[in-house]
This record gives sequence, C-alpha cells and structure tokens, in this order.
Amino acid sequence: MPDLPDLAVQFLGFVALCVGVGWGYWHWLHSRPALGSHNKLLLILFVGTLVGGLIGSTGWWIRDPRSFSWLLPPLASRMLAAAGWSFAFAAFSALQHPVYRRVRLALWMLTTYFVPLAFAIVFFHMNRFNFAAPITYVFFIIVTVITVLALWFLFRQPRIDAGEPKDTAPANVLTRSWLIVVAAVMAVWGAALFLTDAGPSDLIWVWPGDLLSSRLISVMLLTIAVGALYGAGFADTAQIMLCILIIYGAGVTVANLWNALSNRPIKVSYVTVFAVIAFVSAALLIRTRRDRKEGITR
Repeated sequence: MPDLPDLAVQFLGFVALCVGVGWGYWHWLHSRPALGSHNKLLLILFVGTLVGGLIGSTGWWIRDPRSFSWLLPPLASRMLAAAGWSFAFAAFSALQHPVYRRVRLALWMLTTYFVPLAFAIVFFHMNRFNFAAPITYVFFIIVTVITVLALWFLFRQPRIDAGEPKDTAPANVLTRSWLIVVAAVMAVWGAALFLTDAGPSDLIWVWPGDLLSSRLISVMLLTIAVGALYGAGFADTAQIMLCILIIYGAGVTVANLWNALSNRPIKVSYVTVFAVIAFVSAALLIRTRRDRKEGITR
C-alpha cells in the first residue's frame, strides 16, 4: 500500500486538476452560453488536456515517481514533460480560437498520440503496471477518456467558431516545406522507436530493454509528424505547429543537457536534431509574423 505522503501528493494533484479544469470551464465555456453539450464536451477535453499537461509536466520533469505509472528513465521522463507542454499549447490555441482547423489539429495530435500508445499497452505491456498504486488507475482512466473522446470528435467534429478569412490563408512555401521535412524525419524516427527498443545505432535507440518507454517517446514523434503534415497547409495552423516544434525541440534539448547535472550521458544526436528543429522553427515564426505585420501596415 502507498504511504500517506504518496496519497497526499496525488490528492493535491487531483485537487489542482479539478481547480484548473473549473477555472478553464469558467474562462472558456461560461462566456459561451449558447454552446451545445457536444461542443462543450469538446472544449472540456481541451481544458483537461491543457491543465493536465501543465500539472503532469512538473512531476515528469523532476521525475517524481508518484507522477507516472512506471518509472521512466531520466531522459524519457523529461521528454514526456516536453510533450505535455506541447499538448498544453495545442489545447490552449484551440480554446482561444476554436475554429475548425485549430480544433482538428489538436484532435489529430491527441488521436495520434493516444491510440497507438493505448493499443501497445493493452496488448503488450500490461505486466509493467503496479495495480497497487492509485496512479495506475488514474493513468488508465485518463488514457481511456482521451482516446475515446479524441476518436469520437475526430470523426464527428462540431463547428464552434466560423472563423475569419485569415484562418484560411495558405502557409508560405518556406514554412510549408520545413514542416513537411520535419514530418518526414519524425515519422521515420518515431516508427523506428515504436517497432523496437534496440536498433542498430544508439544515435536513435536510447532505451534498450525498455520498449514501453521507447514507445511512449515514439508516439510523440509520430504526433509531431502528423501535426506538422496537417498544419502545413494553412498559415494559422502552421504557426501553431512552429510554436509546438519550438516548445518540444527546446524541451528535448534541455532534457538532454540536464543529464550532465547528474553525470549521465548526453545523446548528441537528440540534442543536435531537436535544437535545429527549435532554432529553425523559431526563425521561421519570427519571419512569418514580421511579414504578416508588414503586410497589415502597408
């Protein structure tokens, strides 16, 4: 049985989640009294993703064993935190301006992340879970709810905001090309990590003997690939994906460098690739916003 401090920490986390979701409901849904129940449920999914991603990332970054259902390797745990921040931003963007394509981008990301992860866990990794720990049941509840709702809304997506002409403006060629390149790299990298934990090079396969952790990271890379491919078509969603690439790329880079503080090896390939992704995405985002501002003032 878990001791009292473990239960207390998890209870405080649950309270923080409830408070955060309550605030999000008041902030984003209370001001929209005309929303139907279907639309409200969709926005609540994003509120939960936003709050859960922010709260969970704190525990994952500091590697608190009470914050996840199995003990993650240090790098994987902090990469999971970076994924949580990325999902929080995607959900925030959809809540702030819930037009069709922003909402669909967030739904594609949630579906790509949770569906293959849930499948792999149920059919191959149930033996990794400690069912005496409350966090295990919380994990399965969260994964089940998000997976079911994300799939449902992906196929039956309601329209909340009609949007504006700027929401349908195409992305510029340079940004679109960059997102397609990132999508191709992440798709191959993610598939490699999902299929096996021990490939021919430790430049990619970082967690030999821990296929579940490898797959946890792989689904985020696949999520980025799908999000980048979907977001590449329009300027609005492309800018959101650039921000997500900055968040995740910077997070993975810092997570690797953080290993040096505890005398653990730094994976140079991960630092190099994700630092480049973050840097180029930031440069493109700055350029895109500058060009947009100049276009408005002319």
